[in-house]
Amino acid sequence: MKAADYIAHSLSHKGVTDVFGVPGGVILELIYAFDRTQSISPHLCYHEQSAGFAACGYAQSGGTMGVAYATRGPGFTNLLTPIADAWYDSIPVLFLTAHASIVMSSCGRTLADQEMDTCQIVSPITKYAARIDDVNQLAPVFHEACRQAVSGRKGPVFLDIAKSVLSSELPESISPSDSLSCPTPSVKSPSELAGRIAQAIREARHPVILAGDGINISHSQNDFRQFALQAGIPILSSRSSHNVGITSGLYFGYMGSHGIRYAHFVLSKADTVIVLGNRLSFPDNSSSFGPVFRSKRCIWIDIDSTEFLRHPSITEIHVADISVLLKELSQYSHHSFGNHTEWLNQCYTIRQLLQAHDTSPTVLLISQLLSQIPSDSTIVSDVGNNEFMVSRACVLSNASHRVLYSKSFGTLGNALGKAIGSFYTTKQPVVVFIGDQGLQFNVQELQYISQHHLPITIFVINNRASAMIRDREEVIGYPYHLHTTENSGYRVPSLQAIAESYCIAFTDIHSFLSLGYPSATPVMVEILSPSEERLLPFLPAGHSILQMEPQLDDSLINQLEQL
Repeated sequence: MKAADYIAHSLSHKGVTDVFGVPGGVILELIYAFDRTQSISPHLCYHEQSAGFAACGYAQSGGTMGVAYATRGPGFTNLLTPIADAWYDSIPVLFLTAHASIVMSSCGRTLADQEMDTCQIVSPITKYAARIDDVNQLAPVFHEACRQAVSGRKGPVFLDIAKSVLSSELPESISPSDSLSCPTPSVKSPSELAGRIAQAIREARHPVILAGDGINISHSQNDFRQFALQAGIPILSSRSSHNVGITSGLYFGYMGSHGIRYAHFVLSKADTVIVLGNRLSFPDNSSSFGPVFRSKRCIWIDIDSTEFLRHPSITEIHVADISVLLKELSQYSHHSFGNHTEWLNQCYTIRQLLQAHDTSPTVLLISQLLSQIPSDSTIVSDVGNNEFMVSRACVLSNASHRVLYSKSFGTLGNALGKAIGSFYTTKQPVVVFIGDQGLQFNVQELQYISQHHLPITIFVINNRASAMIRDREEVIGYPYHLHTTENSGYRVPSLQAIAESYCIAFTDIHSFLSLGYPSATPVMVEILSPSEERLLPFLPAGHSILQMEPQLDDSLINQLEQL
């Protein structure tokens, strides 16, 4: 068996059904091997960056490792952004490239045409990176890469394989099913840790759960909901994990500089915070969030011990696999956590007083739209003001959809690629929310969506501005806009002309709402948003978490403080 076929068959044994990439001379042997493997479909994207994002979306939606491939040189460098995206958001993706030169040392400035030390470049943003120049290295290195991608804290891995290796024969003693086991991450006393959490909740007067995307990444949503229901205490979350508890009636919004205002008030009144799979990504010296967490009992659980280095003042820290811990906690009865009805009623009052604040016409429109989208549909959101509008609309409408974000790396233009990958995992219609600027970053993938008739509905929130950067210009205090508005150099092409040029149906939001979702074929829907609409509320740097802009009336603040 050739090495390329070994890779393809091994990935099939691991449950991979779809791989994404762009051909190149040195990688052709691998692409043909994928094509020869009946259970794997290789998909031609129109840019390597989108191929990487498709692999990320595939992994995020289905829990199976994603795979993206590219040729050497510029093909490899085009993968760097999705590699970084997968690193920041802990997405298990195997990135594959190939090379022709086996010479790694050179007295010159470059190794050879299109050749470079790829592993040195990606090693800071991958869990594992290896170059394979000997066919005898292939099997152990390949399986170690795959093991690391899906074990512990998941993340991207990278292999750069010599073209000659891909076409070489492997020893007959090596089978594609060898070395496939991926050991469960070691967990220290999950039952003891679950008991400690239950006791902390029982003893607290105002406990809250702060959920993170680790719950989504570990596919532990159901166990989390069962635990939260039995605990009967308020749930807060990061913006990217609003789906995990939103249907329980115990959910009180997400935290952050553009968070839900009443979530901040609930956190401010809590005395105990159980942090589950949330990185607490704010700086330790944050004047907004730092004092809040230092003033409370905080029990912080994460699978990655290096995350704890960010906040040395938090001392109740535990390395644990969230999925195992939540299975333990989900077995506890309601009585194990104590009665917190009075505290819950206080939080309900806070939410009721503030729920009508901070909406906008676009958020209200998206909320109406979300009510028509089945709860099991995958939503992918691009970067920009549009993602914050979608997040806020999810909370406003109690939408339980999981939304795939580029939450940490913030990659503009990631959504179309991730939607493609997500479809091949779920085989269900996918919804994309994207801004007028983000659409143009990887617009070429409309060709893939159209060519393969994928049921992807693309909502383009068009405010005819680079609004997030425009708002930043104003906050910093620049006296004029530059390249962010129609009067300062930014332009939006005709979205209808773009859609029609790719043979994709086009309509406006009001016509679409009358037709209803889902659409069995690709469609682009324009949502015209007022150019002057600002992303509110927001928390200015250095302000207390209760001092979001725009400020509340003094009478309302006094009423909230007296609760």
